[in-house]
Amino acid sequence: MSDRQPDLDSDIIVQHVREADSSSHGTRDRWLVSVGRTKRIDTESPQGALVFARLLADLNKRPVWVLHDPDGPLEPLDPSAVRGCSCC
Repeated sequence: MSDRQPDLDSDIIVQHVREADSSSHGTRDRWLVSVGRTKRIDTESPQGALVFARLLADLNKRPVWVLHDPDGPLEPLDPSAVRGCSCC
């Protein structure tokens, strides 16, 4: 296992966000994909976010990290996994 730490200025970050949905008075899940601190996409599709993140990772030659919980750690995305992570 690698001891690599995320580089918040250049790595690809996929962040799971749960936000209030004003139309149904419930919540909805969103997935944000960023290159460093610059947001590139905001989607409701976790699979779409992971595919986009992998494309950005290939283009930028950087690893992908997933943040499931705002208070949790960034977890590296296994590039060999078909689905990417346990949530998607």
